[in-house]
Amino acid sequence: MKTLNNLPIARKLQLLLVLSCLISIGLGGFALYRGQAQNRNLQEVQSDWMPSVQALLGLKASLFEFRMQEIQYVRAATESEIKDYEKRMSKSGAELEETLKTYLPLVTAGEEQKLAQQMQDALRAYLDGHRHFMDLMQQGQREEAEEFLDGDLRTMRRDTGNAIMADVEFNKKNLEAMVVNSNTAYHRTVLLIVLGLGATTLLILVLGSMIARSIREPLGRAVAVADAIAAGRLEMPPESQAQDETGQLLGAMRRMVKVLQDFSAAQRQMAQAHDRGELDHRLDAEAYPGAYGQIAAELNELVAGHIAVKRKAMACIAEFGKGNFDAPLERFPGQKAFINETVERVRSNLRGVNEQIMALVEAASHGELSQRGDAHRFEYGFRDMVQGVNRTLDAIVAPVAEVSQVLAALAQGDLARRMEGEFKGAFAQLQADTNATCQQLAEIVARIQQASEAINTAAKEIASGNQDLSGRTEQQAANLEETASSMEELTSTVKQNAENARQANQLAAGASDVARKGGEVVSEVVCTMNGIQASSRKIADIIGVIDDIAFQTNILALNAAVEAARAGEQGRGFAVVASEVRSLAQRSATAAKEIKTLIHDSVEKVNGGSRQVEEAGRTMEEIVNSVKRVTDIMAEISAASQEQSQGIEQVNQTVTQMDEVTQQNAALVEEATASARSLEQQAGGLVEAVSHFRSHGRTRPETQPADRAVAAVAAPAAGRRQAAATVHAGQGQDGLWDEF
Repeated sequence: MKTLNNLPIARKLQLLLVLSCLISIGLGGFALYRGQAQNRNLQEVQSDWMPSVQALLGLKASLFEFRMQEIQYVRAATESEIKDYEKRMSKSGAELEETLKTYLPLVTAGEEQKLAQQMQDALRAYLDGHRHFMDLMQQGQREEAEEFLDGDLRTMRRDTGNAIMADVEFNKKNLEAMVVNSNTAYHRTVLLIVLGLGATTLLILVLGSMIARSIREPLGRAVAVADAIAAGRLEMPPESQAQDETGQLLGAMRRMVKVLQDFSAAQRQMAQAHDRGELDHRLDAEAYPGAYGQIAAELNELVAGHIAVKRKAMACIAEFGKGNFDAPLERFPGQKAFINETVERVRSNLRGVNEQIMALVEAASHGELSQRGDAHRFEYGFRDMVQGVNRTLDAIVAPVAEVSQVLAALAQGDLARRMEGEFKGAFAQLQADTNATCQQLAEIVARIQQASEAINTAAKEIASGNQDLSGRTEQQAANLEETASSMEELTSTVKQNAENARQANQLAAGASDVARKGGEVVSEVVCTMNGIQASSRKIADIIGVIDDIAFQTNILALNAAVEAARAGEQGRGFAVVASEVRSLAQRSATAAKEIKTLIHDSVEKVNGGSRQVEEAGRTMEEIVNSVKRVTDIMAEISAASQEQSQGIEQVNQTVTQMDEVTQQNAALVEEATASARSLEQQAGGLVEAVSHFRSHGRTRPETQPADRAVAAVAAPAAGRRQAAATVHAGQGQDGLWDEF
């Protein structure tokens, strides 16, 4: 402990810092070593075990896909499907080989190598079986290939899948063991680091406490000495045995106390000499080093400065007389301070009066005429000066305030406001001019209000009349539109009747020829019905074949569902497909049975149709005679309909021309109404603007905005345009309607 106290403070702190760094480096190195071990384990998992599991699972997935393609290949019905599945199986086989090549470099020695060899043997056997299966299919031995596919080849595929899963389980077991070992090592590392940190913290706290105590106690004694000096107690402190900076500090404090004691004794001697009247007594500044000698010299200068105090005070007063209120005067100590107080009172009064006058002038130059000087701050002549300036400002502010109130009333629209009060000279002339201006403005605004109200009333009457005219014109246009539409429909109907009569005449003429040929056609129909009967029997045979195919498809779909169920989770998707195929085969069989029944009914109906065709031949002769009579009647109807169509066409053209004129009139009325409403709106705006002003009790008139009226006019116009568009669309290419 004694050796620690004699060390310098810097060495003590360096010792604590070095010890902390060494322990931290040791803990960091340990943590780095354990972290590298963890990293090696993770790298082994990432580069060996995880890729092995991924490759094996990919190999199993490829094997299952390969098996599904074999099943689909043997079920293929067309040559294109066979070629497609051959390409897919070739590609899947290549993927199996590639995945196996990816896995083999990752195999470790020992048990995994044996499992990998078993898996390779099973896979090679399965691929050899696949080639045998392909040979059978290409040789056309489909039944032998299906039997081999469902028998030996299925067993080979299962053996291969089991071998792959055994290898996967081995890799997963080793992977889990690596993870468990890594977690155990991590927890041990954390525990050791925490224990090391705890021990390090305890050691640093103990050593730091010892160093702090070796510094705190000497510093406490030094602080006590400094506090005593600050309080004016110059007792000599005890000596310290410590050799560090704190011991050196206490030694320096002892020397400082000795110097202060000597300097204080010299000051007391000089004070006693001055009390006796020995004003030429001075301190020996050269007897004290450094700042103490400088203090002694300054004290000597202070004594010499007493004589010059009065001269400086009088010089400051002289500067005040010249107007220099900022003339400096140093602060005198002790009882001499009354000189400073007196001079500062004089300076304050002179400067206050000057500031009051300058503030009033500055405010007046900025238009602030309400500001006044504080006369109560001063006495006698200074008070009279400030009060005189205030009275001058009052005489100016009164007329300016009246003018300001009149202008403010004008800004608010009040033209009845006048400038009141009794003024003299230029202010009286200002009052007369202001009141005359307000009177003229009131008369002008009153005339404008009367004119704007009259304009507004006239505009409303014009708009109302145009509105009524627009409504009647619209009603007339609508009636003409309905008439035109009805005429168009009548014209179209008559034209259609004429056209139908003409076509009926032609059809009746042609029907006679058709009826003559009907007998020949009926005999041909009998032959055709016999052929249809023979074809129906053949179709029944074909439906039987389709029923057999649907039954076989159902069996194949059932086998595929069984295979998918054996494949487990990976065959779920294929099971869904097999279920859909089976359902489709069942629906095909049902449909084939229904079609077979319908064909049998059709054969019976064909026999009945043959008998009906013979009766139709006898009926055709009666139809020929009737058609001749109908042809003559239709010719007369066609001629009469043509004459009616021409007459109605002329009437339709006349109505269309009347409708065009009415629509043009409606457009002109609409424009006049819009103009009247716009005039009414402008007049209302003028009344609104002028009503802002009030003169002699006149209030603001109420105006009705024209926006709603304009909108009301615009709405019927839009409806009229829509009706016109409807009629125009109804006329088609023959219409003469023009939009406007």
